[in-house]
Amino acid sequence: MAQPVLKNRNMRRRAVSAIPLRRFGRPEEVAMPILFLASPMATYMTGELVNINGGSVLCG
Repeated sequence: MAQPVLKNRNMRRRAVSAIPLRRFGRPEEVAMPILFLASPMATYMTGELVNINGGSVLCG
């Protein structure tokens, strides 16, 4: 889905400019919160939204 944006320099620059951290997320940045949620450290968490989006969407 993102491949056309990633291949086109202008589209990529425009997409990155909309992200407050000014970069795309890395796979491990998505994996780490998932690992936390699957670990014993998250056993008391219920019904939470975890936004992994570099600040581009304000939810909450």
